[in-house]
Amino acid sequence: MDIPRRVLMGTDFSDYSKEAFDDAVLLAKQFGAELYLLHVFDVPTYIPGVASVAGPEVFEWIRTFREEEQKRLETLAEEVRKKGVTVHPILKEGVPFREIPKTAKEVAADLIVLGTHGRTGLDRLMMGSVAERVARRAPCRILLVRPKALIDKGGENL
Repeated sequence: MDIPRRVLMGTDFSDYSKEAFDDAVLLAKQFGAELYLLHVFDVPTYIPGVASVAGPEVFEWIRTFREEEQKRLETLAEEVRKKGVTVHPILKEGVPFREIPKTAKEVAADLIVLGTHGRTGLDRLMMGSVAERVARRAPCRILLVRPKALIDKGGENL
């Protein structure tokens, strides 16, 4: 196995992705790798019948939300820097399962680290999880970090 020099970590700022974040930082530190910290801002879509026109309030809300997400990403990046790891925070707009592999190609990542957790019901049957869809499209190795809560429950879905 080649030592990873560029690790891409996708985060949605959830507790589950925090566990994967901790592992990604540890791996980057251990291997002397650069960490590319990616958050994909999934812009809300228009749903017919819910709102007749996306007015200025909606665009202002999206702009404000995007800025808040950028601040959260910068806060995580600062946490990484304090641990002595070179970090590159990246905020993109789009669909996470498409943007993560695309970004991995752009930064020539050797490894993608993602958190995953069990999803149940029709949603999983029809869509699959983001982690599963990224794994199918990944241009490099991928490490899926299973939440401790699932491990502690013997692997049952939450």
